Amino acid sequence: MLSVDGQSNERLVLDGEWFEKLHGGQSKTRVPASSFRSATWQDIDRRVRLFSSEREQLVSVMLSFEGGPFVGFVAPADKRPQLEAVVAGLEAARTAA
Repeated sequence: MLSVDGQSNERLVLDGEWFEKLHGGQSKTRVPASSFRSATWQDIDRRVRLFSSEREQLVSVMLSFEGGPFVGFVAPADKRPQLEAVVAGLEAARTAA
């Protein structure tokens, strides 16, 4: 089982044959991992507070699945390796199907 915690109390979980996005501990999206199609990555650099010089680095990934849901997820940039592991697991599930 792979999981990554992100912004806004969200979490991605890849558990065997299923992929799930949780918000506040409740399931928002649950799809078969083999239905994964693609991932689009974006690095984000933004201010922590309005008019502040303090900045934070984030990574955003948009996951698309066959027949429907797009799953957007934003996490601190240091969680990118964990996100890449989840995407690699999804790609492996797709090729195994």
